[in-house]
Amino acid sequence: MKKYLLSTWLKISGIVAASAIGYENNQLLLVSDNSNALYHYFIENDSLATYSLDAQTAVHQMPKSEKYDLEAFTIVDNSWYAFGSGSKENRTNGFMFNKFSKFSTPIDLTGLYDEMKSFSELTTADFNIEAVVTYKEDWLFLNRGNGPKNANYIFVVQGKNLTDEYNIYYFEFDLPKVNNVQTGFSGGTVINNTLYFTATAEDKKSTYEDGAIQGSIFGAIDLKKMQLLFTEKISDINKFEGITVLEHNKKEVVFALCEDADDAKNKEAIVYKLQVSLKRKIK
Repeated sequence: MKKYLLSTWLKISGIVAASAIGYENNQLLLVSDNSNALYHYFIENDSLATYSLDAQTAVHQMPKSEKYDLEAFTIVDNSWYAFGSGSKENRTNGFMFNKFSKFSTPIDLTGLYDEMKSFSELTTADFNIEAVVTYKEDWLFLNRGNGPKNANYIFVVQGKNLTDEYNIYYFEFDLPKVNNVQTGFSGGTVINNTLYFTATAEDKKSTYEDGAIQGSIFGAIDLKKMQLLFTEKISDINKFEGITVLEHNKKEVVFALCEDADDAKNKEAIVYKLQVSLKRKIK
């Protein structure tokens, strides 16, 4: 990567902790790991709509032991998808939200997550899905390596659906440390054949308990070869948990990043812009 510029872009009131982000038509979609809601932010008029994903009243700060831990978000055709992390038994819920009807359909990810753990020989202590993207016909689930094994895995899911007709394989990636603390996948987005990702470092080997924030990196993976292309430290203080593309040409990209400051008193989400000039063309 040649150079980058990280800057504060938006402050959105009403979101406690943003854990994933998407963008389309000058609108942002965000989920929070503390909430059962999908947040729909209209950039042009600075307004926020909130939709419950589980047919219950939208709750912005669920108890830690009860929350879905929604850490991943992706857009597929006319549907918005949110995914629980799977780091505990009650965190295996997903939701498919139709952007036109505003109807939410639950997805039971228990079987899929159990198969991922069994196939990769990961225990729950090492299982923590932090991002989900699609590439061609496949789903890619990014596991954050903040457990004992530092398992930064990308699970590739192929098949008709995510509940009972699928095949799974995975790739492991060796990500760098920040301030001598291992980083783990925290967000991802795809342009053509390249996965751009964020990874964060917390000074605690746990998929459940938060640790002291040590910073974040930005990187890229060639999805055809499943090879790490580069990583770059972009912060010593921010815990970036989501990334999406705002605009790009062949050699420059502008991303939006969201963060989780691990502060329950926080009542607004800060969205950042990351402007990147790349050494190689986007393929």
